Amino acid sequence: MVMDLFKLGGFKRRANRGGASITNTFNGQTPGGLLSVPMYQEHMRDLFKDRFRKDSRSIMKEAFQGDPDVSAAVNAYLTVSNTDMLVSVHDEQGNLDREGYAVLQQIIRRLTVQSDFSAFQLKPSLRLLAAEMRYMILLRGGVANELVFDRTLAPSEIRQVDLATVRWKEPKPGQYKPVQIPAGGVGEIPLDIPTFFVSFFRRDPTSIYTNSHFVSAINTIAARQQVINDLYRIMYVTGFPRIDIKVLEDVVRQSAPADVQADADKMANWARSKLQEIAKSFGSLRVDQAFIHWDSVEASIINDDNPGVGIDISKVIDVLNAQNQAALKVMSTIIGRGESGVNTASVEARIFSMNADEINEPVADNLSRLFTFALMMQGRANYAVVRFRKAELRPSLELENHMTMRQSRLLSLLSLGLINDDEFHMEMFGRHRPDDAPALAGTGFMTVSSTTTDTSAEESGNALDRSLTPEGSAVANSKMVKKS
Repeated sequence: MVMDLFKLGGFKRRANRGGASITNTFNGQTPGGLLSVPMYQEHMRDLFKDRFRKDSRSIMKEAFQGDPDVSAAVNAYLTVSNTDMLVSVHDEQGNLDREGYAVLQQIIRRLTVQSDFSAFQLKPSLRLLAAEMRYMILLRGGVANELVFDRTLAPSEIRQVDLATVRWKEPKPGQYKPVQIPAGGVGEIPLDIPTFFVSFFRRDPTSIYTNSHFVSAINTIAARQQVINDLYRIMYVTGFPRIDIKVLEDVVRQSAPADVQADADKMANWARSKLQEIAKSFGSLRVDQAFIHWDSVEASIINDDNPGVGIDISKVIDVLNAQNQAALKVMSTIIGRGESGVNTASVEARIFSMNADEINEPVADNLSRLFTFALMMQGRANYAVVRFRKAELRPSLELENHMTMRQSRLLSLLSLGLINDDEFHMEMFGRHRPDDAPALAGTGFMTVSSTTTDTSAEESGNALDRSLTPEGSAVANSKMVKKS
């Protein structure tokens, strides 16, 4: 049965049981595959220095965690784009297929719900899996997944594959074959298999390789880091008041013993030891302690009038922030720098939500093809369509009236038979019509006769109705006749 399915689908290679690709964390050299613990020293890394010895992929991976602007932009993109997923199954004519949808739901439950509790299993939910795919899109400019099957040829896992480990071959023009290079660059794993899926996010059409969505921010981040490091040094040296200790050389020499005064070398050592003693006393002095000294020492403060008068770095920082914001494709309001008022903030938030929606497109494309293949492996002549609801920044209670109007419009279309019950339930609830729900498509349950309402209003002849009717009109004359 499996071989027939592969021949029917035109597959040249059968998928490996247990998967062909490997993850970045896999280590087959240590006993039991023990993974090393990271150093957790992101706070000690300097991007300005690292950019000369690392490529952009390594730098962006570190910046996602260590740089404040990049991490804020990534967090904002992932939060806004985390909307509800809608999965539908269609037949060859494009109509919704209830039976195929039920089969796909069983496949999704097998992939995302732990059923065997005899051992630990790391099975992310479909929502968390989509969030991981969005993260990879921002980090690598695309997403790659392998649908892994168990020994019974049933789907068991959706494995994330880092595109940084994937290399491409082009045996013929426009025909690309992926291979994975393990850590260390030794050997290669062929990924020219039907269970491997790749989707790109705004890839340069002239190259099969992709970059991070934020790679243009590297130079700006490095320049900003250099300016901030210089600012720290300037502030440490001249930015704040500093105590100046002046030692009176004549007083020190006069207080030296007679034998020391008679020898020039001993006198130099004597003076040097006194300076070190005074410096040691001052170096360990706390701000809440009094500095008690002899008359051979005079203490004063350097730059005590206006210590920061020579430092105006705000304009430079503003320019670097603006460049950083542009490179991260994020609005100032999103990362907490908006200063243009409420109207501008609303426009910026709207534009950013549209940008965040675009990240869901590669995720939906990859999952659509992956679920379609899983359905084919079950002998179904169906295809799956995955899409995500648009990002909405307003709270749910504020949207209640809009949702009510939308529901009324969909009910009208359902009543007229312009959409079927499954399409209505998919738009409203993200699922097909339950089996026990009545079929209402084309029944006209929303049709209301307007003439009946008008006639009843005319026949009532109440005072409010008469007051709203112009005198001398045909409606008014008919009401007068009915009243008489």
